Amino acid sequence: MSLIKTNDDITKIKAACTIWKNVRSAILSFVKPGITTKELDEFAANEIKSYNAIPTFYHLYDFPGNICISVNNQLIHGVPNNYVIQPNDMITCDVGVTYLDHVCDAAFTFIVDPSNDSKKQHILNATYDALIRAIKEIKPSAYLGTIGATIEATANEYGYEVIKDYGGHGCGNAPHEDPIVLDYGTPNTGMQLQPNMVLCIEPMLMDGTDKYKVNPTNNWTVTAKNKKLTCHYEHMVLVTNTGCEVLTFCEDEKQQFAEILAKNNFLQ
Repeated sequence: MSLIKTNDDITKIKAACTIWKNVRSAILSFVKPGITTKELDEFAANEIKSYNAIPTFYHLYDFPGNICISVNNQLIHGVPNNYVIQPNDMITCDVGVTYLDHVCDAAFTFIVDPSNDSKKQHILNATYDALIRAIKEIKPSAYLGTIGATIEATANEYGYEVIKDYGGHGCGNAPHEDPIVLDYGTPNTGMQLQPNMVLCIEPMLMDGTDKYKVNPTNNWTVTAKNKKLTCHYEHMVLVTNTGCEVLTFCEDEKQQFAEILAKNNFLQ
């Protein structure tokens, strides 16, 4: 499968991303204390299907849900179940949308209201900052090692570690494509980017450790061994002739992360 997308691919990937953004908005409006992650999963699936699209992760590699829902110290691949969402929970929804045989894959993290937990807000801000700084490095001829190094350096600046065995990836014609985009690396090493590549950039931060365990019951959910907070955020990015385009950037991010975006001159 080619790393370089055709114009037709890009048009269809963007259409899938538009659906993804609509589903994200619906999820944020639906979530509240008292509902289960299984109810949230079913809601997300129905929203995706309402656009004549498919929940990409449904039975992908035998995953038992429609989307991944990870709560608090669950880093990635949270399996929807009967857990009842509580005020102040930090939740990551990793959502895949397949439309016209093309894929959008991105994840977003939020804290359920009411919340006054500064520790959760700190790791969320750190993860988003790492994401934005990494995206700023994306342009033709940029190195994957530089992107990974930027994510790790930002995480360390905030006092966190990055997981080493998982990372971002290419995407678009299939859910997971080459290249792997690690959350660590050496600047100016690795593959160089080219226009019309589509990448999922996804910093995954951990507090005090990079050690993790996989839930032995469902064989999916990745949590920190020390049981401390974790956080994951993911955007899908198209490499352009002059830089990049964030295909899954949403308007509400401008308000939620205004200080981080301003600090990085991201919207200038």
